[in-house]
Amino acid sequence: MEGLHVNAQSSQAGRVPSVGQFENTQGIADRMEALAIELRTMSDHELGTVPSKQTLAGLAGKIYSARRNVDEVFGMQGFAISPAWDIMLDLYQADCKGSQISVTSACIGAACPATTALRWLNALEEMLLIDRRPDSDDKRRFVVEISELGRLRVEQALRCHL
Repeated sequence: MEGLHVNAQSSQAGRVPSVGQFENTQGIADRMEALAIELRTMSDHELGTVPSKQTLAGLAGKIYSARRNVDEVFGMQGFAISPAWDIMLDLYQADCKGSQISVTSACIGAACPATTALRWLNALEEMLLIDRRPDSDDKRRFVVEISELGRLRVEQALRCHL
């Protein structure tokens, strides 16, 4: 108990925390981040709150800024409002879940005409952001996966929204 008291005093005096304190601090930070993410995914209705005009204006500014940053991350003006961004988000989610997306599903997820989605898939493949390969279960179709570069860019772009 005395050692704990000494650590608390040294921490309060501005000294470097002990390893145990750092692990505890990291655990708290991890839990706080998880709670923050959960809160951001909850709707105002679920929270029982009504956002103020200032809150909505701040959110609008954050979305606007984040979209410009997404464009910058991918080096293409308008990327954040293109079907390509929807495709990349869909493929990123599939990658996180360990699932595969067929070319047809990627086109549907792009929420645009199939010919437009196919052009975007070709462009993303040329940019080395996605990989296309034959489906191992059904040789008649192809699957699309996010590449390592694509994953890194999506994660960088998503950080713009936090």
